[in-house]
Amino acid sequence: MRMLSVVILLLFTTSTVAADTYTIYGIIKYPNNTAVQYEEIEVQCEPHAYDCAKFSGEGGMSDFGGGYRIELPVEDQDEGISILLVVKGETFEHQISLQNQNQGESDYSTMLNITLDQEPPISPLSTGLLCGTLFFILVFANVLVKTGRQLMTPEGRQRFQGRSPMPITTCPICDGKIRRHLLVRHLIVEHGIPPDKAGAMAGLQFSDERQDLDT
Repeated sequence: MRMLSVVILLLFTTSTVAADTYTIYGIIKYPNNTAVQYEEIEVQCEPHAYDCAKFSGEGGMSDFGGGYRIELPVEDQDEGISILLVVKGETFEHQISLQNQNQGESDYSTMLNITLDQEPPISPLSTGLLCGTLFFILVFANVLVKTGRQLMTPEGRQRFQGRSPMPITTCPICDGKIRRHLLVRHLIVEHGIPPDKAGAMAGLQFSDERQDLDT
């Protein structure tokens, strides 16, 4: 009975003694002052640092502005213990100090801003804007090249000025190249064909050329 009373007394005494809270907070950023958003920050220990072991695995996550907050349960004998804060593979050492911190009733806090060595990753939005810009540059360059080629020919210059060049046809008698609208006159003047027959021949020639294009 006496042993049971002692155990109960010890349990009651232990439960009433609560450890203090040591809070580490600050901002995590890249060298260009960009916030490190939504990244885990974890407490780790040096090899064989047994006094640090109870803090190992504690941590938190940075918010949109890069702010983070880690709360550690500490006791008086934890003064001076060195812990490692690990963010994105980079390690930062911090020594717990319970002497010169902002102290409330029973809690301690210290501000520790962290700047990583690595540059910020390229965001998907930036990648999309870059790809879109390159695409429009290529399209614009392609249009310039095609326009330059067209301006090098008389037909292309006419199209650029809004005038469609007259198509060329072949004379069915002499196989000469002539503008289509001049074919009837060519048949009458050069080959002495009556106007009605010349018109019929020209119409037949145009019909054959149209069928060749359709096929």
